Amino acid sequence: PWLEVETVRNNQRRFDMIARELDASGVVAIYNGRSEMGPRALGHRSILADPRKKGLVRFINEAVKFRESFRPFAPSALAEEATKWFDLGAPGSNASPYMSLTAQVKESKRALIPAVTHVDGSSRLQTVTPEAEPLYHQLISAFFKLTGVPLVLNTSFNTLPSEPIVETPQNAIRSFLYSMGSIEMLVMGDYIIRRKDCDVRALMGEVTKEGEMVKPPAMPRRSGAFSLETTTEIGETEEDIRVVNKVRMPNRPMHKSGGKDNGWFELLDDFEMQILTLCDGATDVQDMMKEYVDEDGLDENDTRSMEFQQNLFSNIMRRLTRLYEYGFISW
Repeated sequence: PWLEVETVRNNQRRFDMIARELDASGVVAIYNGRSEMGPRALGHRSILADPRKKGLVRFINEAVKFRESFRPFAPSALAEEATKWFDLGAPGSNASPYMSLTAQVKESKRALIPAVTHVDGSSRLQTVTPEAEPLYHQLISAFFKLTGVPLVLNTSFNTLPSEPIVETPQNAIRSFLYSMGSIEMLVMGDYIIRRKDCDVRALMGEVTKEGEMVKPPAMPRRSGAFSLETTTEIGETEEDIRVVNKVRMPNRPMHKSGGKDNGWFELLDDFEMQILTLCDGATDVQDMMKEYVDEDGLDENDTRSMEFQQNLFSNIMRRLTRLYEYGFISW
């Protein structure tokens, strides 16, 4: 319910789609074939971006990888073009197939690929050949044809703090969802996967101009069993009191056991906790409204009463949207 999946079996068409996404400053995750062993991601479990966009370094570090903004990134380059961009020696040589060599970026090229050029002008690159990595070579070639740059920014595909590179398809999907939209596209074999937008209109149903209901309102349903925890944090003064509500739902797709929080997620407030408990698959938004509004005491001519209902509706929709985006509910 959180993903849109498009099947694209034609390799060239799929790689052209990836190249266009990268050219538009999008970040793309690649999950392709067997996993890799070693210190570097080499195109089978990688996050890719446009090396021409310097601002993507901070964005990927902070919004995708959730780490310090200064961390550098490396390029994957077509082996036959690499010597035109890096000081590698013999033209066309496959000098660094495992991203183990640090080379100087040619001075004339440094301003063109700032996202993979370190402050000293160096870059730890991977050279890619059609013999060793035919699909990855074809992907980079599609980007080269579109932009004139024969390389892409490449970093390991992992977004959850303290977790290693993704291994299974389930790991990849969880890591993709955890990026909260900062990764625009996940490519798994023949599948182009994007995050589905929250369809809030479905929560209201569809009604004709004559008032006839043609599609009933969707009813939010939790992703699984959950635990709630409420704690009160008291500071040095009586006014310095904070109530913290947390939820733990092992079946949600973005759940992460272990680590600092051990899967506990902090809710916005007590109201969000109450809305989550109402998401049983049998309660729509109108029913949720009734939990907080005394219909017998309603006066449609009372401005304050109408404002209260409007604010209540807005707050319910805001929390349903947030709970959906974090994988706690769907509809």
